[in-house]
Amino acid sequence: MKENLKFPPRPYQIEAFARFFYYLTDYKKRAKPSQLLFHMATGSGKTLIMAGAMLELYRLGYRNFLFFVNTDTIIRKTKENFLNPVSSKYLFKDRINIDGEQVGIREVENFESVSENSINILFSTIQGLHSQLNNPHENSVTFDDFTDKKLVLISDEAHHVNALTKKKLVGEEAEINNTWEVTITRIFNSNPENVMLEFTATLELSHPMIASKYNSKLLYDYALAKFRQDGFSKEVKTIQIDIEAIDRALVGVIISQYKKKIFSKYGILVKPVIMMKSDSVASSTQTEIEFNKTIRNFNAGNINRLRSINNDTLNQAFLYFESLGISDSNLIDEIKEDFSEDKVISVNSKNDSDQKQLIINSLEDKQNEYRVVFAVDKLNEGWDVLNLFDIIRLYETRDKGGKTTTQEAQLIGRGARYFPFKLNDSDEADKRKFDADIEHDLRIGETLHYHCFNEPRYISELYAALREIGIVPNEKTEVQLELKDEFKKTQFYKTGFILLNKKVENDPKIYGEYQEPILRHYFTYNIRTAENRESLIFEEGSVAESQHIYKATQSYELITFDKAIIRKAIAKLPFFQFNRITRFFPSLKSIDDFIEKSKYLGGIKVDVTGLAKDVKNLTPKVKLDICIDILTAISEEVYQRFGEFKGTKTFSREPIRSIFKDKKLYFALNEQSDKEAGRATMRGDIDPKYYVNLLANDWYAFKENYGTSEEKFLVKFLDSQMQELQKRFNDIYLLRNEKFFKLYRFSDGKATEPDYVLFMKERKSNEDLIYQLFIEPKGGHLMAVDSWKEDFLKEIANEAKVELYQNEQFRLIGMPFYNKFEKESQFKDALINVGI
Repeated sequence: MKENLKFPPRPYQIEAFARFFYYLTDYKKRAKPSQLLFHMATGSGKTLIMAGAMLELYRLGYRNFLFFVNTDTIIRKTKENFLNPVSSKYLFKDRINIDGEQVGIREVENFESVSENSINILFSTIQGLHSQLNNPHENSVTFDDFTDKKLVLISDEAHHVNALTKKKLVGEEAEINNTWEVTITRIFNSNPENVMLEFTATLELSHPMIASKYNSKLLYDYALAKFRQDGFSKEVKTIQIDIEAIDRALVGVIISQYKKKIFSKYGILVKPVIMMKSDSVASSTQTEIEFNKTIRNFNAGNINRLRSINNDTLNQAFLYFESLGISDSNLIDEIKEDFSEDKVISVNSKNDSDQKQLIINSLEDKQNEYRVVFAVDKLNEGWDVLNLFDIIRLYETRDKGGKTTTQEAQLIGRGARYFPFKLNDSDEADKRKFDADIEHDLRIGETLHYHCFNEPRYISELYAALREIGIVPNEKTEVQLELKDEFKKTQFYKTGFILLNKKVENDPKIYGEYQEPILRHYFTYNIRTAENRESLIFEEGSVAESQHIYKATQSYELITFDKAIIRKAIAKLPFFQFNRITRFFPSLKSIDDFIEKSKYLGGIKVDVTGLAKDVKNLTPKVKLDICIDILTAISEEVYQRFGEFKGTKTFSREPIRSIFKDKKLYFALNEQSDKEAGRATMRGDIDPKYYVNLLANDWYAFKENYGTSEEKFLVKFLDSQMQELQKRFNDIYLLRNEKFFKLYRFSDGKATEPDYVLFMKERKSNEDLIYQLFIEPKGGHLMAVDSWKEDFLKEIANEAKVELYQNEQFRLIGMPFYNKFEKESQFKDALINVGI
């Protein structure tokens, strides 16, 4: 499935897929027909889940897909995602290959004549579908279309389908039978094999009727709060200034231009977009006219008036323009050009063209030059835009009922979608990068600004609404992490070094020492035997009754399988495309060589275990499964050892003073499983088990420790060992790695950021022998999933190569994980043995 998607799934999307596949294929209590709800945050990529689900359902024999939503706007956008290969938001690979067959995606008007080799999609609004089915006409879809075909129904913005559910069932039965919801239910129940997938970010699960309906149907719940906590959204800040609406719009223009230039500084091509939000079409139209006139006549008077506004972000913008040598006249020319009338678009008309809808949903595209969007409420749903960085609230009324404020909060949530970018290869493009460095100038590229009037009660209500939907945390804090002044005066800080490795391309053409991977030549495979067991539970224990099945094992050489079967298995895995596999096996001349030669597949043996009758006479299907299983294992093993990148084993010197600096940090408190994260060690209410007087210990380089409970345990443990360590070492310094540096695994360049580095200089050595210890405190719940980091750290001592500089020598050591209750003794042994 993943190999046919254009974009790699994120971790939470992978979990959603896993739950979906399990429900369809292995869940013994699966309901039929099957109705499932994906309740996922705005911007979390629900459409990619739809695309992946379609591919899996096709593999399971489904060909007919009915996609229905509340508005035409969403349909236009979704057709681009599903049908237009040249669109930047098209979700599939250029060629879709499922089980060795090329699969197409087609739009259809009905399901009378569909292609069995295609995913056939009928797109409709709920209202249009309801009308067609209850008032059929030529070539339209009818209820009869659904009686003899199994169907997949996909409902986007599914909260609209539940209008009836939230009502008490009173009134005439005829009224009930004419509702949209009943129409959808009738289609869904027309075939027991049907599947309905519902997607929404705003379903009222707190409503008792809705909660009851979806109690057994909610497959995955990924809230906006979790989406933000995981780093996949922008942060949100309000700019509250008591000025006229047109000046508020101009403030947004200056800040938007500032963001554009900051992105440009790092070589990132971004066109920040502004949304001008009005409360009525008439007001929006009038303000648009005034805005265009103001931009045409933009002058030094406007600049001076804006400069007189005392706002931090606005002041930063003007200071940055000055640092680039941009004069006021240059800035005026830029504003007139970048925000000219031809770069302003309005989406308030009911008769907006399809072309305008495509423009609005492709604002990230390079050829799309629009910078400003005027709107009232047409973009509240179904608007996918990543480069929206400013929303200007042009009106100053406050909604006493709360409905408008809630809608504004939801719009902000939609605008908070993260614009993906990388500063280096190890960055995750679509996650925030500067939570631990909020003074980095690119932090503004991770921020959505909401510009509004300065009225305390309104702001209070807005933030309450934002907290309720999860786009801002309930409690957050910004702290200053500072190096001690005494540490900055040390010779170690002034002239010392930290040794770090680099991530480089793993290309055989570049690295002459490259050797082809040696394949494992022995595998095992188990054929399922349907062996089962039933247990009777008594007070004294249990008695098991089992249906015992005698298994047999037989060895096969893979080369004895039909070559067509092996080729079919190879075709299913993109890793084995010839132009890719020769990257790892440069000596290969053809796929036939790979299949036949003994050092490749030709030398592989597999022990197959199962029922004797099955093992002795392997069916083509089992042989194909065996080949896929073996090839999958080979691809994973090869890629693990010989991926696209590798970490150098040579570690180079970087000055301590250039790596470790004062930094402002941001923490969303009470949202992490570890309640100590973000809280100071030196605070008055700290539990004594964590407390260390950091200011009294020269070996701790920073003034504070805002780390997790496990990090605080580590510092306290080192404090208890310091007297012994100081007998053997001097110049001992522990520094917290607040995203100051990364290490790269030797095998594949995968990045890790050890939480601490400990420097110690040996007292009795005739040379300046400095030990550099990489240390990672780790909570018990993370030790298994992060075990690769510990394995890599342990490799460092034996594999790292350090160049000698004059009389100075280094020993690099990666320590075992530190955990107070599970690994402290092991960590202590490793620490005691340093230098012995």
